[in-house]
Amino acid sequence: MPPLGGKRPTNWRHWAIGIVVVLLLIFIFENSQTVKVKFVFATTSTPLIFALLISAALGALLGWLLPRLRRARKPHD
Repeated sequence: MPPLGGKRPTNWRHWAIGIVVVLLLIFIFENSQTVKVKFVFATTSTPLIFALLISAALGALLGWLLPRLRRARKPHD
């Protein structure tokens, strides 16, 4: 049964996903220049977006892993 007034309700989920995709594409294109990344023993050039994604992934991994390691080391009473 159609809603009153004959109009379909707005699907906000599709709008939100579309906005996120557009913002993500803008972020990728704005950060596509090549940068020099210095490691302990090596230097390399990579697109900035990859350096940002790798550092974000490593940060998320450490943020997830460190509390679990701390809990595992605590003596159980």
